[in-house]
Amino acid sequence: MLRSAKQIGFSDRQIATAISSNELSVRRLRTDAGITPFVKQIDTVAAEFPAFTNYLYMTYNAVEHDITFEDKGVMVLGSGVYRIGSSVEFDWCAVRAIRTLRSRGVKTVMVNYNPETVSTDYDEADRLYFENINLERILDIYEIESSSGVVIAMGGQTPNNIALPLHRQNVKILGTSPEMIDTAENRYKFSRMLDQIDVDQPLWKELTSFDEAGEFCDKVGYPVLVRPSYVLSGAAMNVVYSADDLANYLGQATAVSRDHPVVISKYIEDAKEIEMDAIAVNGKMVMHVVSEHVENAGVHSGDATLILPPQDLDPETIRKIVAATAKIGEALAVTGCYNIQFIAKDNEIKVIECNLRASRSMPFVSKVMEVDLIEMATNAMLGFPVEPYPESPIPKTGYVGIKVPQFSFSRLSGADPILGVEMASTGEVACFGKDKYEAYIKALVSTGFTLPKKNILLSIGSFKEKLEMLPAVKRLRSLGYNLFATSGTADFMSEHGVPVKYLETLEDDNDSQKSEYSLNQHLANNLIDLYINLPSKNRYRRPASYVSKGYRTRRMAVDFSVPLITNVKCAKLFVEALARHKDFEIESVDYKASNRTVTLPGLINIQALIPGISTAGSKDFDNVSKTSISSGFTMIGAMGTGVPKGVEDGASLAIALNNGNNHAHCDYFLSMNANVDNANSSLKETNALFIPFGPVAGRAMANVSEAAKYFNSWPATSHIITDAKGTDLASILLLASLHNRSVHITGVSSRDDMALIQMSKDKELQVTCDIEIYSLFLTREETGSGLLPSKVDQDAFWNGLHIFDCFTIGALPYRLAAEKGTPVAHAGIEESLPLLVDAVNKGRLTMEDVVAKLYTNPRKIFSLPEQKDSYVEIETDRACVLSKTTGPFAGKPLSGTVHRVVLHGATAYLDGAWYTTGVEGQDVTAVAQAITKAIEKPQIVVPAHGA
Repeated sequence: MLRSAKQIGFSDRQIATAISSNELSVRRLRTDAGITPFVKQIDTVAAEFPAFTNYLYMTYNAVEHDITFEDKGVMVLGSGVYRIGSSVEFDWCAVRAIRTLRSRGVKTVMVNYNPETVSTDYDEADRLYFENINLERILDIYEIESSSGVVIAMGGQTPNNIALPLHRQNVKILGTSPEMIDTAENRYKFSRMLDQIDVDQPLWKELTSFDEAGEFCDKVGYPVLVRPSYVLSGAAMNVVYSADDLANYLGQATAVSRDHPVVISKYIEDAKEIEMDAIAVNGKMVMHVVSEHVENAGVHSGDATLILPPQDLDPETIRKIVAATAKIGEALAVTGCYNIQFIAKDNEIKVIECNLRASRSMPFVSKVMEVDLIEMATNAMLGFPVEPYPESPIPKTGYVGIKVPQFSFSRLSGADPILGVEMASTGEVACFGKDKYEAYIKALVSTGFTLPKKNILLSIGSFKEKLEMLPAVKRLRSLGYNLFATSGTADFMSEHGVPVKYLETLEDDNDSQKSEYSLNQHLANNLIDLYINLPSKNRYRRPASYVSKGYRTRRMAVDFSVPLITNVKCAKLFVEALARHKDFEIESVDYKASNRTVTLPGLINIQALIPGISTAGSKDFDNVSKTSISSGFTMIGAMGTGVPKGVEDGASLAIALNNGNNHAHCDYFLSMNANVDNANSSLKETNALFIPFGPVAGRAMANVSEAAKYFNSWPATSHIITDAKGTDLASILLLASLHNRSVHITGVSSRDDMALIQMSKDKELQVTCDIEIYSLFLTREETGSGLLPSKVDQDAFWNGLHIFDCFTIGALPYRLAAEKGTPVAHAGIEESLPLLVDAVNKGRLTMEDVVAKLYTNPRKIFSLPEQKDSYVEIETDRACVLSKTTGPFAGKPLSGTVHRVVLHGATAYLDGAWYTTGVEGQDVTAVAQAITKAIEKPQIVVPAHGA
């Protein structure tokens, strides 16, 4: 019966309710009976082909699993459905956590059930479960995956609510202890902790009965805030202004969360609300960001307009907030991210609440500061190193970011479009500007807000706000706007010398009202461009406003798409922004990401050593091409040389072709290796001839006369590559001149050779050259290896970088590894692009240099075809973590990480995960040969160095 109940979809909790038990008892009963779910793959190809996607779900209607469980990945819990209070912000946090884990080589398991999210994209996580985020299902997945831990801090309140139950079932929660999460969520425990560490908070009382609540409210005075624990978006949170409505509000609150205490606290009016996002490691704060709300306290933080950096906060207030945040982080032993909301009045601060999880403001904060707080938090949770307070560009550039809410009141029939302690926004938009006014008006326009052209209507409720708005209204008049106002506002403005036109509101429209005085008709006929409606404080039950004139006009504005502002602070900021900025220019500050991402064409490594290229059954081709695609190289030129033998005859070529077939993760072309005996053996399946003077293995050219045979026999339409040096190089250049053909010099390693090549170019010989990337970053003095250039030579390379047509990886990294006794086929590939990007970040190179020497010139020199829809995305400021196999650069801090590589329109690599099987790479040799025959001479692009 129990199995049948599970097969038809009943949860453990539902079954427990039916048999008067509890969820965990039913779970034990079920598992003891061997009734556990099976993991199945979603068939995304309609059974036409075998499905290999990572889309997974659990079911009791099966007899076996579709997958094996060997990864022991880290689980990241998403936020579930998009709803008010839990939307794309938490999805961004989950995605950033996954990408950080994968960049560290950690396998990931995403649990979410919203196909609209980015976190449920097929290429984001190693495994993706479309499942509910509840205790039963998370335990099922955790146990069956043998997960190494669970990250709950990225999905908002939903995962937080099950943190303690998961912990009690021995689930390894990564980051802050669930017991501390409970301390922060339980208002009673949290307040007691604040008292112990001497951090102030509004007066509060735990709700046990209405009589006690009434006595407390009489003692501290109204208004008070009624707030339940463990809720998101201020659900059932309300400001109470009178004893008559207290019972109604308390009933509303307890209905939301009966299992947790409900508290009431003193509500402080006209206070500033301040947001703090922070990262801590073992209780020590390593990053914090203070953001300022435009609206005063009383507007939910999700509906508030957020400014970063803060523009109007006293430095002493900020100092107190930072100190309090550090105390709270230490007391709660936070490891990971946390968010605290403060209120400040007269330079005194009080804590409203603390969330030990990612907040909805963290994506905004990360992008404005250009410091990825989620990456820091994830590294902290996993025990990876975290750099405290990484440098942010804000102090240098001075720009301001503002996040404004976006509402859907037009789709919510009858809803009153005013802001309060319960969240109402369904989205947000952030923009940047030189100051807060420019940023604010850009952000408003981005939400669809239309700037007023001519007529503005004012309706201001309280006398205090009339006085506060008076300078702004005068500013509007000076800007040439026609001002209209309701009766009380019109009288006040007229008395203070501001001419306005009076409009009248009536409960019911009637024909006796003249249209020129009718507010309703002005709104209905779109004669008003902006309506500033500042209602008096709602000190009674909210439904009472539904029959007021103010509510009716606000609702009309929404229904007739008239821009509406209902907060005095926002109205003042908007008026000043309108006065300062009417024209907008798109600037670089207007677009930002968590990391600076640069998109480059698919890069080309023209000299890729594949040691076992001609060894039957060798995996080196697969290894080198797979490492190449993950390192940003979408095409490689397989060197003709190999270990123990290169591509030298028909038999070795056949083996090389077979090794590349179905084992190439990127495109490639082949070269033939000259060995003295094959001077008359032109292999048509190769695109170039390599004449070795210092091969990795096999016989070198004994003298130039041996090499001269190839200049006579090798087809003029094909390419000759050589690693000749010194006098051999001079002789090769002479041969190239005598035979009037091009030659490419690879692996230039001395300033003398570089000078010789420069002279040849000056005399217009058909010579091109490359330098191995290692030669730009390692010297013989540093390593003790004679394979590397001297420091003097290396300095000459950097000064004469314009002489080199290409960068390449070549055989140098393999030879260095062989010297150490640890030769690996893919040596030198993984670190090449990070080394170059790091040099770009330090001003030694430009991205134009990288593109010219790893894409433009290689294509032209070797007549390589264009790779359509192939590119690499590099996060230039993201720390690169090199693996232990990266030889001399292991552990060296570099900036510049390959984020995504796309080959022929399909994602081949993304943040530590490969999406190739080896069949994607194409042999472009034949195409390159056809291009060579169609052209006469390559034109090399050499950008001015440092330009």
